[in-house]
Amino acid sequence: MKTMRNLLVVAGLLAMLFASAAAVSTGAGEKPPTVALKPDITINDVKVDRISSTATADNVRVTVILLNANPGTSTGPFKVKVDWTENPTAGFTLLGTSGVTNLANDPSMAVMSITRTFDHTVPKGKAYKYRATADFMNQVDEANEANNVEIKGYTAR
Repeated sequence: MKTMRNLLVVAGLLAMLFASAAAVSTGAGEKPPTVALKPDITINDVKVDRISSTATADNVRVTVILLNANPGTSTGPFKVKVDWTENPTAGFTLLGTSGVTNLANDPSMAVMSITRTFDHTVPKGKAYKYRATADFMNQVDEANEANNVEIKGYTAR
């Protein structure tokens, strides 16, 4: 009987200890803190399409489709750029930049992507690589900074 009473006392003391530890860690009656999600700008696709052609060159349109992959978040303003090159090891040349005022991921919205286009001329017989970079100025604190670049090629025939 004495052993049973001692076990009950110990169990009661442990329950009080755990309850007070929980109250100290979260504050009595408070919910644990929540972590705010960061937006995640991703390049959903890059397309390079011929829009017209002459005997010496193709006129192409580089289309960049951007998404914010994290639901319930917004990016705020940022910029996207497209560069081009014949030889990626020699570096890229800026084709153009475009600003985005905000990219939200809100399931109630009909459209959750933003498209930016850049036009360029590719001489016949040349093969160019186009590199699209979202948030190239690092204006947005993102969940994943490593998915902001996409490269596509085009050969004028």
